[in-house]
Amino acid sequence: MTDKEKEARIQQALDNHKKGYNCAQAVSCAFCDLTNTDEKTMFTVTEGLGLGMGCMEGTCGAISASAVLSGFKNSTAHLEKPNSKAASYKDSKTCVKAFQDLHGTVVCKDLKGVETGKVIRSCDGCIEDAARIIAENLF
Repeated sequence: MTDKEKEARIQQALDNHKKGYNCAQAVSCAFCDLTNTDEKTMFTVTEGLGLGMGCMEGTCGAISASAVLSGFKNSTAHLEKPNSKAASYKDSKTCVKAFQDLHGTVVCKDLKGVETGKVIRSCDGCIEDAARIIAENLF
């Protein structure tokens, strides 16, 4: 993916967030065409991942999109004999680790400074970073 294509994906994710998509939806839907997934399905699948899995205690929705996208990208959907989990796990881990290395945490409430009063990264910033990491590591 070229730098111009990456920037377009990041901007799409930010535009999605401005429309009211949660962080996971904003990022995932910016890449759904690369996973042969329609936007409505991607939007539905990622709805519960927003706000740090709905409670700010969990993983930031923006980077949790990488787990969803890695599954859509890598899964062979062999229901009788699943054989693609390792590739999905590897890609997801790579993205989450890059986000963790960048911010020191992946937990929503920590990123937002809920307990410390010190914001590490805004939602838009997390969306931008996650979209860049996903563009560089998954596509």
